[in-house]
Amino acid sequence: MLAPNEQYIAEWLSTYAKPNTRRVFHAGVKHFLECIYDVMVDNGSLEQFAARYVAECRGGRDWFKDLLKYAAALNTRPPKSARAFMTGAKSFLEYTLNVELTRKQGRLLLGRLPKGSKARTEEAELTRETLCRILAHADVKGRALFLLLASSGIRVGEALKLRLEDVDLTVDPATVYVRGEYTKAGDAYTSFISSEAREALMEWLKVRESYLAVSSGRSRGLDRSKNIGDKRIFPFSVTVAEQMWRNAIIKAGMAERDSSTNRHKLRIHMLRKWFLSQAKLAAPENIVEAWAGHSGYLDDAYRRYSMDQLREYYKKAEPYLLISIPKGISEIQTKFQKDVDQLREQVADLTRKLTDANAINLQLMTENMRLKEKMAQIEAEIRELRRYVEAKLYG
Repeated sequence: MLAPNEQYIAEWLSTYAKPNTRRVFHAGVKHFLECIYDVMVDNGSLEQFAARYVAECRGGRDWFKDLLKYAAALNTRPPKSARAFMTGAKSFLEYTLNVELTRKQGRLLLGRLPKGSKARTEEAELTRETLCRILAHADVKGRALFLLLASSGIRVGEALKLRLEDVDLTVDPATVYVRGEYTKAGDAYTSFISSEAREALMEWLKVRESYLAVSSGRSRGLDRSKNIGDKRIFPFSVTVAEQMWRNAIIKAGMAERDSSTNRHKLRIHMLRKWFLSQAKLAAPENIVEAWAGHSGYLDDAYRRYSMDQLREYYKKAEPYLLISIPKGISEIQTKFQKDVDQLREQVADLTRKLTDANAINLQLMTENMRLKEKMAQIEAEIRELRRYVEAKLYG
């Protein structure tokens, strides 16, 4: 029999400000309870299972042994996901049971979690041709979102927080203003989108209000109702965006999964990587990184370049960010990219050789200095010997 429906999880999650943290920690506790009770826990019964578990712990259940069991169960997951889920489970227990892990307990848990800092999922190559196939199976909102991400480098979570007033479609290139409250580091930045993305976004905005009206009607009576007054350009969650991407790659026949993690090899966050690699073919690295909101490059880019200069650089990079372009142009760009890669390798090789030559030159100079010092010492000894001989002969 499940315990009464106390709102332990809701109360605990309310102490975190960021929606993404609440989402990840919610998933971590849900997975923890599924592991402990060996059952599937849905959102409707999650609070009941949480209340049951809290009652059992207060009755003497060993919560740390449960964490050790959970850590072992997480060993097959990607390292980052495993640590995030474990952090959520620990935080829930510390808050609800008023307990605190010792250093020894922390080390024991860490030793059972998967090692490494990067996710283990093998990623497929995201090419222009691949993106064309995926976009062909996306609806109007998905196409607008995917093209915005691919041509601006903005993170998915940041794109879904953008409001209507954050995008200026009247200038060329269309400009996106990402507010500080949207970003991971709290730094505001400016990016741009391609003409292709601008057209897709305008098509989406034509039907956005209808989408909101229909979604609001469907969600009446549910706990998570859709707000018809939502001012965001894309009024849906990261979960919905990820599902839109999955639907598109499945329809495109490109839903291959990694055999070890069971995750898709093509994921929505790869659009950001695609942007970075393509834009750097035509614009300086520090500018491209600033467009993508990497905080370490923002001050440098905005201090050294005016907004007009940033726009000009984006116009140079835009041809490499377009998805639906004639095959001939695409082939030329691909060949150019290969040539650039080869040139980069040649430059790197020459740099290595120059470094080696400099090292050899430095070594020769050092040896030469030593020989000169040795010669000077010998000459001094000869002069001293000559004086000695002369003194004996003529003294």
